[in-house]
Amino acid sequence: MKKWADKNRMFKEFQVGDKVMLKLTPQIWKKIRAEEVHRGLIPRYDGPFEIILKVGKLAYRLNLPERIKVHLVFHVSFLKPYHEDPSDASRGVSRREPPTIRAQFDRKIQKILADKTKYKSKKNRRTSYLVQWEGAEESEASWEKGTTLWQFEKEMTEYLAQKRTRSYMA
Repeated sequence: MKKWADKNRMFKEFQVGDKVMLKLTPQIWKKIRAEEVHRGLIPRYDGPFEIILKVGKLAYRLNLPERIKVHLVFHVSFLKPYHEDPSDASRGVSRREPPTIRAQFDRKIQKILADKTKYKSKKNRRTSYLVQWEGAEESEASWEKGTTLWQFEKEMTEYLAQKRTRSYMA
């Protein structure tokens, strides 16, 4: 059976220094995305990336940018050769912007008004907080994800302590 399957199969082989395009699977995309983007808008391949090392028979180590925090070794099925187009020099340039990571909020929390938790499963839950920003009215409060409010840990612990005491009083 193997000889019949291999009859029409094309084996890809790359050399160290070759440039390849990397297939973006949902697992890889989750690690490099900056914001929530619909999977239909994700390009199938990104690159070009240079091959640094051949690992085994069918795996290659790529030279990826620091911002992409994934394992650097990929199976040959995730790679396709990059063909440079001399007439269009911008073809190989990645059009994806680097992820924007906000180091700190430019605003301060005046008060946390409420919270809500969405349960996707028993273990997977996401908490959002209704935040009144300093200098803004209560009607202008916005819902913020709990994971993005990591800088305001003090305000969040105060809110949760106050919430616990309110629930004990009732």
